[in-house]
Amino acid sequence: MGTLSVELLVALQVLPGFFSNCLFLALYDSLLLARRALARGGPWQRALTAAGLRSVWNSFLLDAHKQVKLGGDAPNSKVVKVPSSGSRRRSLSNKTGDECRLLDFESKDRPLVVNFGSAT
Repeated sequence: MGTLSVELLVALQVLPGFFSNCLFLALYDSLLLARRALARGGPWQRALTAAGLRSVWNSFLLDAHKQVKLGGDAPNSKVVKVPSSGSRRRSLSNKTGDECRLLDFESKDRPLVVNFGSAT
C-alpha cells in the first residue's frame, strides 16, 4: 500500500471524531450567541473558527499516528541510566550516564514500573 492510501485510511478513521467535535463547537457557538443576544451585546468570541478546526484536525491526526497503542507493545525508547549511589544533585549533574534502552530493565519475575515525574 502506498503512502497516499495509508493517509486516506487515516483520514477516514479520523473524520467521525472530527465532525463530532465540529458539531460540538457549532452548538457551543450557538449557545454563546443566544447568551449574547439575551445579555444585549458584549464581546463574543467564536469557538468555531478556521484556526480552531485546523487545531482539532491536527490533534486527531497526531493521535492517529502515535506509536503507542493501548494493549500494544511498549516502545523501547532510549534512556540514560542514572547512578543510584550518591546525592541526587550529583547524579543529575553527571552527564556521562550510560545510554541504554527502556526494555533493558525488563524482567520476567517483576513488572517494569516507569515513574514519570517533574523535578520542578
